[in-house]
Amino acid sequence: MNELSKKLKVIFCLASLGSGGAERVVSLLANKFDSLGHQVQILCLKYDDVYYKVNDRVEVVLVTKEATSYCSRLFWLRRYVKIEKPDVVIAFTEGVYCFTLFSLLGTKFPVIASERLDPNAMSWNRKLLKKLLLPYAKWLVVQTQEIKKYFSPQIQRKTSIIFNPVNEEVLNYRVKIENKREQIISVARLYPQKNQKMLIDAFGRIAHKYPSWQLVIYGEGPLRQDLEQLIIKKQLGGRVFLPGRTDKVIPELAHSKIFALSSNYEGMSNSMIEAICMGLPVVSTRVSGTEELIQNGINGFLVERNDADGMAQAFEKLISNEKLRIHIGKTNIENTKFFLIDTVVNKWLELIWKIKGNES
Repeated sequence: MNELSKKLKVIFCLASLGSGGAERVVSLLANKFDSLGHQVQILCLKYDDVYYKVNDRVEVVLVTKEATSYCSRLFWLRRYVKIEKPDVVIAFTEGVYCFTLFSLLGTKFPVIASERLDPNAMSWNRKLLKKLLLPYAKWLVVQTQEIKKYFSPQIQRKTSIIFNPVNEEVLNYRVKIENKREQIISVARLYPQKNQKMLIDAFGRIAHKYPSWQLVIYGEGPLRQDLEQLIIKKQLGGRVFLPGRTDKVIPELAHSKIFALSSNYEGMSNSMIEAICMGLPVVSTRVSGTEELIQNGINGFLVERNDADGMAQAFEKLISNEKLRIHIGKTNIENTKFFLIDTVVNKWLELIWKIKGNES
């Protein structure tokens, strides 16, 4: 019997099933694992919010309803895993995988840690925590070569690069050019890391030249008020919009002409992957995860962090040249195969069976 066809019991650990990128990836992986007949559980260790839908057979456990304090959750997780006896525990994001590794110290259960952000941007104490706990992980999964190179040779030897999967909805939702809006779209939480202030500044520098174009930033977060004030200050009311979170990201991407990302650091943007698969040209800051996805001038444009002028120039190149936008879009569609859920899940299954084979 082919190993990939055997059934597994998998526990995913993450902070919540809220509207973040890691949560989206876990929901897609969990649903696909479930559809292949594997038994899947998702443990939400820190928050109770559930934004992404999962299949009925996927069990979602809100751990804060079982244990309220940090210490009680540590012991709860240890007991729970011992009772459930999963084939593997997959912990997403730095804080969660450090918590999970600490909780399961001394147990036989293999933990795959999934790094989601560029560790170079982390504080010294978070870097120290990684250094102390990652040796106890059975394996580490990262999204880019740049992130892998951050870690010690010892950790790199047990590290795999696996891209994020794309929501299969994108394959059925590509919109004809004539039905698209003259719109730049960005999808990211309204957090300092995402640097939407620079994005708004960049658009403001060329907005007067292209009065029919608008910038729409989907997402929610603590910077909303600051960004709203910046829009007023730059007299971009009616041109820049902050509609909040949406469960209609795919249709909104499909009807846009350009995708933008202005982050100061990243792991790998899920929304950027979806935009690529939908044939949108991308303008992004040059951060971890973008250079794996974007060849500058080929399927998008990369600018340096905080370079509002460079981003404005890239916008203008695309806005003023429809043929270039269409050409870049076709190039991006050709890259879809790298992000299909079947491709990504097979990489995860191969890794899990490799780990189980090494244990036997």
